[in-house]
Amino acid sequence: MRFKLLLSRLLPVFLALFLLAAILLTVLFCWDAPPALSDEGPEPVEAHLPAAQEAEREPEPVLAVSANAARYRGVYTLLLAGRDDGNGCTDTILLGRLDTAAHSLDLVSLPRDTLINRDWQVRKLNAVYAGTANSGGAPGEGLKAEVRRLCGFTPDCYAVVDLGVFVEAVDLIGGIEFELPQAMDYDDAAQDLHIHLPAGPRRLSGEEAMGLVRFRSGYVNGDLDRVAVQQQFMDAALAQLLSLGAVPRLPELVTLLASHTDTDLSAANIAWLARQILLCDREKIRFHTAPNTPATVAGLSYTLLEPEPWLAMINDCLNPYRTPIRMENLDLVWRDEAGFHATSGSLRGAEYYLK
Repeated sequence: MRFKLLLSRLLPVFLALFLLAAILLTVLFCWDAPPALSDEGPEPVEAHLPAAQEAEREPEPVLAVSANAARYRGVYTLLLAGRDDGNGCTDTILLGRLDTAAHSLDLVSLPRDTLINRDWQVRKLNAVYAGTANSGGAPGEGLKAEVRRLCGFTPDCYAVVDLGVFVEAVDLIGGIEFELPQAMDYDDAAQDLHIHLPAGPRRLSGEEAMGLVRFRSGYVNGDLDRVAVQQQFMDAALAQLLSLGAVPRLPELVTLLASHTDTDLSAANIAWLARQILLCDREKIRFHTAPNTPATVAGLSYTLLEPEPWLAMINDCLNPYRTPIRMENLDLVWRDEAGFHATSGSLRGAEYYLK
């Protein structure tokens, strides 16, 4: 489980790998095409809040959105997920907004344990993809529909990557240049984990890169330092992969990623998105985490999205529409002193929260 959690934080690196693969498509075919825009924007629904909070809110006008006409020109939304090959769950989920006019990209991490308003035994966001597939549905479309409930609009496209190919993918691009802040030495026979990396600059192989992102025991601040090093590694990987330098064995990388990716994007769409993201200024590629609070429900660990801060992040970083997303467009589970509630006014399987 610990391995899966660490591995799940590598999706930004896979994003860069995916872009590099698309470069080959652009070079080979010399054509591209933008993805189709979703016509499913925010819709008005009745919001229900406790009486005390309801009294503090000013009356809000009815929300009306006319699909694509209300969108910002040149703005696309992307749903990216990392799938664990062992159970099919999407243990990493990113929702992004690409602005091709401003040359910017915002990516927001949605916690895997986000509590969703479903009448299921396990109500975690990361279970939607596998659950939809097991029920005979289209898993990618099922995940898009669930994310719409959380953010108020349907993402334009999705790509779900198998994170199990991380080591092989890093080796195929020739490794990642990175300066280790300290020596890393750790052995755990139970996990078959052996990390021995000297401090200083070096080109990390796939196995060494995996060791870097898994290492924690030697840091003064434990997991906080590990997260900081992981972010530095992601930044170094993105800088290298977005530099348009020569990439060894690129055709093999294309094949590897294509065979481990579920997406509704065509090859032309991928090439177009890659070209647009490569035009983004590095300082305008920004990573965020959805505001959240941990909670225990029915004996399981969950994450509750914090409604007001999350709504602000949606409109600041993600919303492709000119009309702001409002609380009544969301279907979030939240909690106060009185118990659990849903912003949609209908808490599904309410007895679940009494266990």
